Amino acid sequence: MDRIFYNGNFVTMDEDNPTAQAVAVQDGKFAFVGGNEAALKLRTDATELVDLRGATAYPGLIDSHLHILNLAVTNRELILGDCRTRQGFFETVKAGVANAKMEGIIDGRGFNEDLWDEKKLPMREELDAIAPNRALRLTRVCGHLAVANSKLLEEMGIDENTKVPEGGDMNLKKGWFMENALNLLYRDEGDPGVELCKELLCEGMAVAADAGLTTIYSDDFGTYGYSFATVAQAYRELDAEGKMPVRVVQQCAFPDKEGFDAFFSAGFAYFQGDDFYRIGPRKLYADGSLGARTAWLTIPYADAPEKSGVPIYTQDELNALAADSHRRKMPFIVHAIGDKAVESVLSAVEYARQAVPDTENLPDGVVHCQITSEHTLKRIAELGVQVYAQPVFAEYDLHICRDRVGERLEATSYNWKTLMDYGVNLSSGSDCPVESLSPAGNLYCAVTRKDYDGCPENGWLPEQKLSVHQALLGHTVNAAKAVGLQGKIGCIKAGLLADLSVFPKDFASLAPEEILHQQPIMTLVSGNCRRSKHQ
Repeated sequence: MDRIFYNGNFVTMDEDNPTAQAVAVQDGKFAFVGGNEAALKLRTDATELVDLRGATAYPGLIDSHLHILNLAVTNRELILGDCRTRQGFFETVKAGVANAKMEGIIDGRGFNEDLWDEKKLPMREELDAIAPNRALRLTRVCGHLAVANSKLLEEMGIDENTKVPEGGDMNLKKGWFMENALNLLYRDEGDPGVELCKELLCEGMAVAADAGLTTIYSDDFGTYGYSFATVAQAYRELDAEGKMPVRVVQQCAFPDKEGFDAFFSAGFAYFQGDDFYRIGPRKLYADGSLGARTAWLTIPYADAPEKSGVPIYTQDELNALAADSHRRKMPFIVHAIGDKAVESVLSAVEYARQAVPDTENLPDGVVHCQITSEHTLKRIAELGVQVYAQPVFAEYDLHICRDRVGERLEATSYNWKTLMDYGVNLSSGSDCPVESLSPAGNLYCAVTRKDYDGCPENGWLPEQKLSVHQALLGHTVNAAKAVGLQGKIGCIKAGLLADLSVFPKDFASLAPEEILHQQPIMTLVSGNCRRSKHQ
């Protein structure tokens, strides 16, 4: 055996063998899962022994939806997520302008006005007062709204004659741009190239490994001008060079037919790749975010009756894209937060399955799936659609959901337990950089339904709390199943890839409030400690 890990508390997530004391690893796979004595009998002179000293090892944890390239780029920009007052936001931006070492547009991301003392979006004229001669492009935490100053609008040639793109919205006077209108704030400066992409991907993947993740499903194509060809080449070169600290399944963002056709013409196909980099489902967007009030609802917003959200496609357009994906034998997953958007996605799934025979088993999915009705929840289950959930979103959204959508719709929203009870395959992700990719945050929110300050006392919609085991399923077995990898990852079982996320204590043994503060001891991929700052 190459390695034997013993004296551990292995939570295997294998129904037939739920716990173990030791595992043996050979050629990157689990060769034995069981007791200490039996494992140590497999030792040879070449075997490396690793004493876990009572630590708890889980199957390598999976984040089923994030944006790792976006995280790396964002970490090089003006960080606005720590601002807790409106004045503090402007002070941070002012300091960023004063300290900017490079010419050109100053980008910032992560602000959330709902957390400020004055819950008002910043406006163009306020940014003009800070930076009359520097272009500012400041993006809200959700990524679905940005605020621009006059200098940026001047540089981009945006004025009162500029047409609002379909699937977008903007308020020129206030400098607010939403959904497809965000594209107006960017010019095509060309693809930055493979080498910089590799550098950024390494930075992002290192953060994931340090957080205890071994596999990420990442939406990277088109990020900051990087083409699908550049991103795929960057990953493949890193894979060949042995520089992938985590496994990556690519969620392929292609909002139109032209780009999707070019992808297949270049020789790509669904599930193509190896154990470190694999092509996953197509990614689409149906609406925006609840925080920006661009999530598409069946009713007007309770706190903004003139709005009901921003649909990205008509039903016919989404149906056509869905059917095109199925013709390519490629499942599609769709960002849908509002209940109207979720219903639209489900209709597109039905259409694609009817239009393209023998594709009913493709694992199509809804990403986020936040605002729902009882009818929608049952329809998801009946169609067997995957749900890529973000339990961590409840930490913030529990404070705004009722204000946004009203008490009736709130009651059937963020209903993760109901979906699991209905038999829906629900996986967990962070949508990083919208939220931290630390799996502890997702587990804590799923189990407690509280914010990080422990409120509300009994949890938000407490009947929707998950058990620790159910929450872990979202990061292991269910996440693997979402893309057909259940025979490779997601479980500690002989023959599967030897990925482990090791923590000091078993989450199930902790008071729920303690889960949030658990940090990994090590992250192992194929039995190798690829990277961990907590060793």
